[in-house]
Amino acid sequence: MKTNFVVTRNVEEGFSMVMSLKDRNKGIPGLALAFGDPGLGKTRWGIYLADKLGAIFVRALAASTLRSFLEDLVFELGLEPMFRSADLYRQARKALSEDPRLVIIDEIDRLIVNWQAIEMLRDLSDETDVPILLIGMDTAERKLSRFRHLYYRMKSHVVRFTPLSESDVRQFVDKISEINLDDSAISQIHKTTGGRIGDIISELHRVERIALANNYKTIQAKHLTRRAA
Repeated sequence: MKTNFVVTRNVEEGFSMVMSLKDRNKGIPGLALAFGDPGLGKTRWGIYLADKLGAIFVRALAASTLRSFLEDLVFELGLEPMFRSADLYRQARKALSEDPRLVIIDEIDRLIVNWQAIEMLRDLSDETDVPILLIGMDTAERKLSRFRHLYYRMKSHVVRFTPLSESDVRQFVDKISEINLDDSAISQIHKTTGGRIGDIISELHRVERIALANNYKTIQAKHLTRRAA
């Protein structure tokens, strides 16, 4: 299987939203949100964006506190983290003011429970004018909307990742699979995976094993339902 990054419809919409965020006029709030169910490629997209745009990518952890998150952010900014939360914030603010870059925060759901962390992100964007992209699960928008003054700042830059359509699955498979699949196999994979990228990749690993074991040149739907596979 190839390791190509596939530009799907979700990716195109997300990229367009981020470009709008980066090119916004001064004074327009710099917060954005990409959200959706697990397995739709949000994290892969965030990492791709960070690499393509030279952005800072930070993943919130299940045990993240305000201090530990700031420590991770400062570390990703290439600095030696200080100890106190206030000092860490000043480090991040100074670094981003001097070298403005998009900041991408994955698994934002893990920080939403900490209102101080959410307020800190708003302050950091306001004080440095850097765009901050939050990536979260399907309930992230609803949870963030509770912070009305915060959600107001991002509601014009929100993208929801949705499952791939059958034509999207065809495009995705053609870009990364080294095995030929006919339309019946694509339809079967779409039905089996529900258009979730993580599940599609797992299914393609199975396709490769089937093709190798049986010397198939083209995989059809009937090949994917055989117990021997």
